[in-house]
Amino acid sequence: MPDVRRTNKLIRKPGKPLLWAVVTLVVLVAVSLLVWLAMVRPELGKGRSQTISDDYSASTILADGQTASQIFTFDEDLLAIGVEFYLPGDQPSGELELVLTDADTGEELARSTGVMDYIVPDQYTVLGLDREVQGSAGRRYCLSLTPHYANGNLLALGHSSGVALWQDPMTVDGSPVDGTMAVQITYQRIGGYLTRFFLLICGFAALLAAFTVWAVLSRKVRLPRLVFVLVLGLGVLYSFVLPPYAAPDEKYHINQSFTLACRWANFFSDDEWQMGHVPTTTSFRRETDVNPTLQDENTTVFTWEEFTDTLFTTTDAPYDSHQEYAELQTDQNPLLYLASGAAVFVAYLFHLGFTPALALGRLANLLLFAALASYAVKVAPFGKRVFAAVALLPMTLHLAASFSRDAPLLGLCFAFTALVLDAAFGADRAKALRPTRLAVLLITGVLLAPGKMVYLPLAALLLLVPNLRLGRHAKVKKAGYLALCVALALVLNSGMLESFLGSSPATEESTTVAATTADTTAMDSLSVRGEKARPAEPDQQYEWVIREDNTLENFVRRLYYFGADERNPAQSEIDFWVQALEEKDVTPVVLGQAFLFSPDRINTYQDGWDILEQASLIFLAQDLKEAGNEALAAYYDEGGAALVYKVVYSLDECQTRFAELGLETGVMDDRMPLDRDTLAAEVQAAQATRATQSVTDEADSVTYTPGYILHHLSDTVLLLVRSAVENGDHYLRTLVGGSLSYYTLDLAWGWVVVLYLLLFFAALPAQDTRLLPDGSGRLWCALAALLCCLLAVAGCLLWTPTHYDTLYGLQGRYFLPVLPLLLLVCLPRKLAHIPDEEKASGQLITGLALVQFGVLMNSMLAVIAR
Repeated sequence: MPDVRRTNKLIRKPGKPLLWAVVTLVVLVAVSLLVWLAMVRPELGKGRSQTISDDYSASTILADGQTASQIFTFDEDLLAIGVEFYLPGDQPSGELELVLTDADTGEELARSTGVMDYIVPDQYTVLGLDREVQGSAGRRYCLSLTPHYANGNLLALGHSSGVALWQDPMTVDGSPVDGTMAVQITYQRIGGYLTRFFLLICGFAALLAAFTVWAVLSRKVRLPRLVFVLVLGLGVLYSFVLPPYAAPDEKYHINQSFTLACRWANFFSDDEWQMGHVPTTTSFRRETDVNPTLQDENTTVFTWEEFTDTLFTTTDAPYDSHQEYAELQTDQNPLLYLASGAAVFVAYLFHLGFTPALALGRLANLLLFAALASYAVKVAPFGKRVFAAVALLPMTLHLAASFSRDAPLLGLCFAFTALVLDAAFGADRAKALRPTRLAVLLITGVLLAPGKMVYLPLAALLLLVPNLRLGRHAKVKKAGYLALCVALALVLNSGMLESFLGSSPATEESTTVAATTADTTAMDSLSVRGEKARPAEPDQQYEWVIREDNTLENFVRRLYYFGADERNPAQSEIDFWVQALEEKDVTPVVLGQAFLFSPDRINTYQDGWDILEQASLIFLAQDLKEAGNEALAAYYDEGGAALVYKVVYSLDECQTRFAELGLETGVMDDRMPLDRDTLAAEVQAAQATRATQSVTDEADSVTYTPGYILHHLSDTVLLLVRSAVENGDHYLRTLVGGSLSYYTLDLAWGWVVVLYLLLFFAALPAQDTRLLPDGSGRLWCALAALLCCLLAVAGCLLWTPTHYDTLYGLQGRYFLPVLPLLLLVCLPRKLAHIPDEEKASGQLITGLALVQFGVLMNSMLAVIAR
């Protein structure tokens, strides 16, 4: 008779992993629903607003029945309207009537009635409209507010002191007031989308945690494969919670990947234009690769909505279309951008839109990192838990699921470290490496060496590998490997590939012709000019004044006179643009573009003479048309009015004139046409942002150079001590991921502590481990890792101005590439021992999966709270 107890045990055992996985899933889903009820549901009414005028430095009292009106222009839908009130006395009671009409037709579009008892002074009071108003470009509205008081107290309506630039004055009962009403428009609400997004992310994170529980208990998935699945799954979730442009410096990495894709597209294109060398101050993307919401860099719930709504868009732009942007790249080293650049190039070939191209580039980096990290776990002779734990840290996943070059760099560092440890200290160290394993070892070392110079000492760990393991000519192989690493590091990080990339002959020829022509032109007299450039009522005396002296004010006045037919522009507008030029919020070229290529002027040019005449009068205070510059006007046939404009502002004389004023001419904006009101709003936004930030000091140019450090050792030591004391929490957070995004999204400290405990647990050696580095081998590994850390700190020190109290720019994530090695060789080994390595690995991975569920939820709540 069979043993019934044993039979029942065999029957129940397969069900336990699944049962625990289901329990895990149910518990985590329940937690998600409770958090949604408590913290997410109240935020479903979150709206997105834009201020028409945000200046409320003055106010006007409204009597009972008086109507205050403001005409404004708005392009988006209108859901609610906020206005600013003051209380001259006690709180009034009664009703406030709001009516929104079409300013051109008088048609009533929406209305709202609010209770005055709830008005809070000195902040926007928002009144929801009784129906949504569909917006359209350039539509003009009239907002009317009428109070009906129930007591003797009154309201004062906030407005600017003086009419705001490019806005209409406010009126009270039809009489104008010298000011513009402070108005804020709500044009988008998140609504039920937030519920769907939150629950979907939490649901997938719960599924991954439940799958981990099942995989660990059933032991049907080996650790390397489980790490691959978790890195890929969690990385995708991070890519949605923190969309493109959210990772540290990601915009520069995106620019480099897209520029690389454009270069490849240009190479395979039939177009005769050759891209040539692209400086780091310039980037290329397709003409359609623009999305202000995604490129805002400050993740909000509306970034989530924009990212998911445009994830499957396509474009009609050809694969080799390109647009030049005056945006920075990281450097001239393309090595760590090959994967993301290739994915973007594939998006080009299939005419995918901007968002799917961004998603593919991120996914390529994530797949590469997941493959390298799981491979490191597989080949590591010991410390598999360490590699798994570091690969699954929130900061690691955040970087891996982005365009950051740290994604492939981290994978290469992990894989190379594991391969070196296996070759130097593994069980088969008495045998020669297989050719395939040797090739992978050498290739990963060569690839990581030029990635970032500070990690070059890590590549030198190959010297620890016994010659026997490298086969014949081991010393030659080591010497050749080291030489190649150093050569690539120097070449790819010093711009020495410029000659290989070449330059554009067409550009050089254009510049030469323009310069030659400029030398042949001279200042003309104020004789008869062409009709198109002449204002309706020419004023010879005024022309002489604005053309005589080379000043910024005269430049702006010429823009209005020749570019907008305005004889007497408001002095406030002149001062506004002069200040914008002086503060470099706008360049002369872009400002000129807003006049000469505005929506109502861009299609008025019939030939090259038209634009040549106006551009030269504005930029050079002379008419190049009168000098008979046919060569310049002929550029119209090649590239239209824009090319002639470019040639004019590229002339040496033009560059010299603005250099005398302390300015660079700049380059054209990619928007054609360019609306002057849009440009003014951008300048005002830049001024407002700068007002909240510190101003750059000239002392910032004096930094901790090697010479300064040698002569001020005590100051340097004090700087490092202060940095450790004052910024230590920042370094600890940014190593494991306690601060994500641009370090504006902080996790609760509890998660940070748990992550460090998991790292400590991962570093505890198993009882049967006999292969850990020891003696001189351990010492050299520790020195290499510490040297990488010191170089990272030294790099930040060299950038730190001498008047700073702490290090500039140091972040804990800089130590991630060597963190596995540091944990394996620097921690004491007699603290404790793990009796069962496989069980410990399961416990670690399960803990990390559960913690990641909490971290993702914490991250979403932090974004929702913004």
